This record gives sequence, structure tokens and C-alpha cells, in this order.
Amino acid sequence: MFIRLVLGVSVALIVVAVPASAHVVSADADLRVAQTIAGIELTVVLRRTPEVPGPLHVDLIAYQPVRDLTIDLAVAGSAGTVRLHRDRPGTYPVVLQVQNGGPHELLLKASGEVSALPFDVRVAQSATWELVVYGGFGATGVLLAAALVAGALARRWTALSLGGIGVVAMVVAATVAVVSPQLGSEVRDSGRPNAQGFLSVTPAQPRAGDEVIVRFELVDGSTGLPVNDLAVHHDALAHLVITSEDGEFFTHVHPIRTSEGRLETRLIAARPGRYLAYLDLERLDAGGQLISGTFDVGGPAHEASPRAASWRFPAGRPVTVEVDTGTTGLQPWLGMAGHMITRDHAGTFFGHVHEQSPMSISDGTVAQHGPKLRFTMSFPKPGKYFAWVQYVQDFKVVTVPHVIEVFS
Repeated sequence: MFIRLVLGVSVALIVVAVPASAHVVSADADLRVAQTIAGIELTVVLRRTPEVPGPLHVDLIAYQPVRDLTIDLAVAGSAGTVRLHRDRPGTYPVVLQVQNGGPHELLLKASGEVSALPFDVRVAQSATWELVVYGGFGATGVLLAAALVAGALARRWTALSLGGIGVVAMVVAATVAVVSPQLGSEVRDSGRPNAQGFLSVTPAQPRAGDEVIVRFELVDGSTGLPVNDLAVHHDALAHLVITSEDGEFFTHVHPIRTSEGRLETRLIAARPGRYLAYLDLERLDAGGQLISGTFDVGGPAHEASPRAASWRFPAGRPVTVEVDTGTTGLQPWLGMAGHMITRDHAGTFFGHVHEQSPMSISDGTVAQHGPKLRFTMSFPKPGKYFAWVQYVQDFKVVTVPHVIEVFS
């Protein structure tokens, strides 16, 4: 009984000791990363990879609007092509090859844009300390069984010798099992600073109707070097929300990683005026943060259309908003049934809350939510707020704008 207990504790320690990572593809885990490339919203799913060398199954899940588009994919010398078809959302599979475990980059190329997605391939390999633990406990079992046999045959000294050796083997194995979490574990800097972000646009002085490249350069606050340790959180390396100051323009995209520390997206600046950009990201072992910036778009001034408030809430108190979508066929997007993004009129407050259902493990292809979505939030001060509710139906991201009046 004691041996079984020690063995069970050792196995548990081994499982717990496996270091976590935000970009892992293994025999037990898929990796999902949202990307907005060539104007199309995708979820890139890297399927479980049980062995290397071996196949890497990649699914591109495309959301409407979808147009005819060729996307080239490559990883470590292996290449493939996916062709999207107009008005045909859903899953597009491709099979690549990986030759070894460790860090990789999946390259996606479409319409002159190139995205480099980092990921790790991990396959089960027995470390030396694992062999010592399992071998030690195995030897303990054999030796103790032999000692019992020797005792039954009245060979006292033989039984004592075998039993003593067995106890030593058990102690060694148990000791290694206890200290194993520190063996070969990845050491990360838990005190790293936040990333510093610099926003720029191309062209530098865009006009309404222009295609604009919005670019964030991310550097470490202590070294000034490019940030290269973004974690996948809520199925994306980063979430970028851009709104016009008057709230008439809104987009929620997932910028591509074009190089170390550089994230980019393209959009059509539909309205003149000031635009507010909010980049939501997370560094490994350093938590999440929000980086914001502004840029201006020239052109004749347009008056914003007046909109009545959808809801009135008191400031500083948690409130629950219920949205009836009218259908039960909602698919999870970014791991959630729905999203509500809020911003105050001045642009100084930005909020992003998720629907109250548990986080989904679906890759987004299963319709399992609705018809009602519930969001709980609070607003820090009185005033006018803009809100955008987002959910996915039939592989289309639906965005419903609202105005909220918050009173004291």
C-alpha cells in the first residue's frame, strides 16, 4: 500500500512538473490562433501532433465575408496551399510536415501580407530522472517480492539483503520524484516590465477611403529590445479594437505578427476624424496589458448620426446586460459565446467582457450557444458609452452597436 501511495504521488508530481506554454502543439493539445489577414478573419488551428517527424494538420477556419483567395503556408521547409472560395466559410484543411520538436514558426502569406505564428511542438520523451523514478520503483517491487519468497524459504539473510536493497531503491526513486519539478524546468523572468507600444500608420496622413496599415512596434520596457514573448490569450496573440472618436466606425481584428515585436493590420478608413486604437496583449508570465494610441484621417467632416441609448445604468455598480440574438445556433468565437466591447465617449475608458457561459473548448465550428447572451460589467463614472456586442452565427461575426447612458 505504501509503495502504491508513493508511486501515485510521484506520477502526480511528474504531471504537474510539465512546464506550461502559450504556443504548444502536442499529442494532447491543439493550438488556436485568430488572424486577420488580407481582410479575412481566420482561426488557425494547429492540430495535435503525437510524433516527430510526422504530419502537422492545420485547419484554417474562415469567417464571412470570404472571397476567392490563395493562402500559402510553410513551416520548416514544408509548404502547402489553401484556396478560399467566395461565400464559402468554414474549415479549409492542409497537411504540413514537422521534422523535430521545439520552437517553430508557421508562415501564412496572402495578398502581399506575411504572418509568422510562433509555436512549440512537444512530443513525449522520457527524461533521465523519469527513468530513475520508474526504474527505481520497478526494482523495488521486484526486490521486495524476491525478499518475501526468500523469507518463505527460511533464507533470512537473503531476505533481509533483498529487502534492504529494495528500500534503498524506493528511497532514491521517491527522492528523485520529489525534486523532479526543478529538473530541466524552464526558468522565466517573473519580474519583466510591461511592453511599450508605438503606433504608426501608413500612409502617415491617410484620407477617408484610403487603405491604412496600422502598425504597433512593441519593445521591452527595460531593454528596449523587440518583444518576442507574446502569449496566446483568448485564442489570439493580440486583440486590436479600432473605433472612430464619434463611435460610428468599429472593428475588432487580430493583427498579424510580421516580425519580432511588430504587429500589423490593414483597414479602410471609412470616415474622417480621429481614430482610437486599443491593443490587448499578454506577455508570458507577465499578465495582460492594454496599449492605446490615436491617428487622424483627413477628409470632409461628417456629422455622427444620433442614436438613442439602449440601456441606462448607474455608475460604479455591477450590472448584467441580456442580449437576445433570436437563435440557438451561435458558434463560439475566440473561445467564448459572445463579446461586449465598451468605450466611454472621451475614449479614456475601454472595456472588454465575455459572455457568462464557460469558455468553450470547441474550435468554433460547433453551434452550441444562444439565443440569449449575458454580460456583467460596471462603468466607472457617469456619461455616454459606446458598446458593441459580437457573436458568430453561420461563420459570420455579427456586430451590434449600442449606446449606454450611465448616471450617478
